[in-house]
Formats: sequence, C-alpha cells, structure tokens
Amino acid sequence: MRTIEDPRGRIERLEVEIAALEESAERCGKVMLAARIGILAGIVILAAAFLGLVRLGGLAFVLSVSAILIGIVLFGSNRSTRDALRADIARRREARDALIDAIDPREVGEGG
Repeated sequence: MRTIEDPRGRIERLEVEIAALEESAERCGKVMLAARIGILAGIVILAAAFLGLVRLGGLAFVLSVSAILIGIVLFGSNRSTRDALRADIARRREARDALIDAIDPREVGEGG
C-alpha cells in the first residue's frame, strides 16, 4: 500500500533537490569559464606564433591546438548540461510552487 506524502515534506524535498541542481549548474558555469580561458590562451599563443612574435616548437603547437579543441568540447558539453539542469530546476520550482499554492498558506502579519 502506498502512502500519500505530506505536501510540506514534498516541498522540503524539492527545495533540497533544487539546491543540489543549482550547485551542479554553478559547477558547469565554472568549467565553462575555464574552457573559455583555455580556448583564448590557445588562440593567443597560435596568433602570436603566426604573427612571428614567438617561435613555437612542435609540442607547444600541439598543446595550443589541444587547448582550443578541448576547451570547445568542454564548453559545449557543460553548456548543454547546464541548460538541462536549468530546465529541471524550473520544473521543480513549478512543482514546488504548485504544492505551496495547494496548501493555501496564510500570510502572517507582524503585529500581535
């Protein structure tokens, strides 16, 4: 037999889930920033080499190109993950708000 969960308990669970999803989305944002920095660093090094400002050895060239490619992949995958997390957060917030509306909370005044 399945028991019906208390709306307040479900609201609390949704709040915990929302907080965890928001932390994950924030981590994705940090990885995206690091990816952008990697892309920019690789581009700057390659541009400096092509302009003759620096001389790149084979390893430095490969590392620059790798930084650009890895940055692109990391940025894209984390952006799509972050977007999915944001959509999931929005759905859970809607569910939470619907539960709050369903229990018909009363506004409590400041006076006694």
